[in-house]
Amino acid sequence: MQGVPVEVEVTILPGLPGFEITGLGDPAIREARNRVRAAIVNSGYRFPEGKILASYAPAWIQKRGTGFDLPLALAILEASGQIARPVNLSAILIMGELALNGEILGIPGVLNRMITGQQKGRFRECLGPQANTGEAELLSKIKYYGVPDLRTAIAVYSGVKIKLDKPPIKHVNNVVMTKRLDDFAGQITAKRALIIAAAGYHTLLMLGSPGCGKTSLAGCLPGLLPQLSEEESLIVTMIQSALAQGEIIDKLATARPFFAPHHSVTQAALIGGGSPLHPGLCTRAHLGVLFLDELTEFPKAVLDLLREPLESGKIRIARAREFANWPAEFLLTAAANPCRCGYALEPNDKCRCTPDQIRQHLHKISGPLWDRLNLCVTMQSLSGSDLINSTSTTSGNEQGLAAKQIQTCWEIQKQRSVKLGFKKKFHNSNVPLTDYRKDFQIEEKTLVLLSNFAAARTVTARSFHNMLRGARTVADLEESYTVKPEHIAEIMQYRLDIGTLV
Repeated sequence: MQGVPVEVEVTILPGLPGFEITGLGDPAIREARNRVRAAIVNSGYRFPEGKILASYAPAWIQKRGTGFDLPLALAILEASGQIARPVNLSAILIMGELALNGEILGIPGVLNRMITGQQKGRFRECLGPQANTGEAELLSKIKYYGVPDLRTAIAVYSGVKIKLDKPPIKHVNNVVMTKRLDDFAGQITAKRALIIAAAGYHTLLMLGSPGCGKTSLAGCLPGLLPQLSEEESLIVTMIQSALAQGEIIDKLATARPFFAPHHSVTQAALIGGGSPLHPGLCTRAHLGVLFLDELTEFPKAVLDLLREPLESGKIRIARAREFANWPAEFLLTAAANPCRCGYALEPNDKCRCTPDQIRQHLHKISGPLWDRLNLCVTMQSLSGSDLINSTSTTSGNEQGLAAKQIQTCWEIQKQRSVKLGFKKKFHNSNVPLTDYRKDFQIEEKTLVLLSNFAAARTVTARSFHNMLRGARTVADLEESYTVKPEHIAEIMQYRLDIGTLV
């Protein structure tokens, strides 16, 4: 998502005809020789004779993709004396893939390349595909020339002033319809837990019988979370641009990402990896929501990989030749059945699972991951009256009121983090603290109550601190200056004791 400026150098040496590219290029770069040759000839120019040697500097960095086609073609034409860039013009950043007929095709990561060029190379102009014009113009600090073919690119490179057409906007309506809290009857406790999780960015596990509304409630999160700020919007758009697979980015992202992978997802797909290294869904969900439905069906090795990003908000992957450091600050929300049949929490005796079977089912979630689940709410099937109410839509504004309450809570957290000297991390779940009692304004009675609870339930230090963070979020939702005993008492009910299920 952040790159290194690459300088394409070309020299034409005497000898037998040949074309070589050096600089640790992948197969797409090596295949560029045929694409560039065909594009130059089909655009009406002469492909030079002799031995052509192209170098991508710095040569020690592995390079991938087809974005080097256009600068390579221009370098060959200038080295052969067919074109020239006026001396009085400033350096220009060039990118783009060439088709055999000379057309310039769109590439992923244009916005990221321009930001890198502006920060590291200090370019003021950029020459690239016309298809990426909408994405490139999101960064107003660099003048972007979107060209449709090689001949037009040569004219712009040579300093000819021509009028460039913009491609039509294809994404006219990108409104995403999300579920609303008003659509669901009952489950008051689960709704409250969802609001607390969204307000403080606390991890949430919904444990309940099949069909009680766990997945549906999780679908309300995108509509509850505040919209992205300008800085966050640029970061999410950069991630989308870097990982784009054919789609054209023409506007900044405004809605927070929401990803719900199937439980058959692999480690590389969730966390990232592969060869070459590629970000996973945790990075795609950065500043958004990652929802894991049927949590107990995920492979245990895959779930344990979530422990690092939940702690640090980053993913660090090291390989023999590569090292990656990706952002992964997401709100983890999960849903699971309490047992194999799913009815262990129901008041009737419908569940036929033995205590050992229930333990074996829940132990698919490791202890360290349990410890990182800040909130755990148990859910039962809807009552008869709630089922009747669920058949018709309500006229209330529960979703709007909850979203406004969460927005206010976020503003309170931001103001507190600024006073404490923290700028980037402001959520109660991840703001770095040294003195909880002072920074969170926790009353002495609250600490005593939580201490007694921790002694009775054998709570770990991490869980103890996370409960304090959750209580601070409850206090912020009520706009209370201090954390009172009733706030920590509410958080205690979201601390699951597996022994009560067996």
